[in-house]
Amino acid sequence: MKHLILFLIFISFSRSTASSSISLAPSSLDAQFLSFPKPEEDQSFSMLPVDVDPRLQQLCEGTEYPIKCLTTTISFLDDKAVVDPVSIVKEEVDVFYGKVREALQKASKRLSNRSTSRFVTNRLKSCIDDYKTILKNKQKIIDAISMGDTNKLIKDLNSNVDNIYACEDEFKEANIKSPIIEMDSLLGRMIINSLSIGVDTTPF
Repeated sequence: MKHLILFLIFISFSRSTASSSISLAPSSLDAQFLSFPKPEEDQSFSMLPVDVDPRLQQLCEGTEYPIKCLTTTISFLDDKAVVDPVSIVKEEVDVFYGKVREALQKASKRLSNRSTSRFVTNRLKSCIDDYKTILKNKQKIIDAISMGDTNKLIKDLNSNVDNIYACEDEFKEANIKSPIIEMDSLLGRMIINSLSIGVDTTPF
C-alpha cells in the first residue's frame, strides 16, 4: 500500500514537468499517509517564538510540520540570506542529512552496547544499512533541486522515505519497540516538509 501511494505521488508530480516551477505539495490523503504522529510543538503555527521573516513564515506554514520547518531553517538566515523555496528546501535537506548522521551514530552506539539483545542487534544492523543508503543519496537530491528536475527529486526523496520505513518495519514485524523511533520520526517529518515546500526559481 505504501509503495502504491508513493508511486501515485510520483506520477502526479511527473505530469507537472511542463511548469516552470516544482510544486511539492502532497494531497491531504498522501500527507495523512506519510505523516508521523504530530508532536505538540507542531500542532499550531499561530504563536512564533521569534520574529520570523514573512517569506520564511509563508513557506513553513504550507508544510505538514511548520514549527519543525522553522526551527531547522531559521539558524542559517542572516541579513544577506536569500529566502526562497530553493534555498529553504536545500537547507531542509542539509539539516536532514545532519540528523541522518546522528541517527547512524546513535544506532551504531546501541549496536556496540553489550547489553543490547540479539533481536534488537539484528534490526539495528538493517537500520544502519538504511541510513548509509540515505547518505549516499544526498548529492542526487541536491542536483535535482538545482536542476529543477521534479521527477528525480520526488523519486530520491521517496527513496529516503522507503529506507526510514524499512528501518521501523524491522522492529514492527518483530513486535519490538525501536530504540531509535524518535529519530526516525524526526527524519520522516523533515522529508515530508521537503516534499511540501514549493521549489520555484523565481524570487519572491
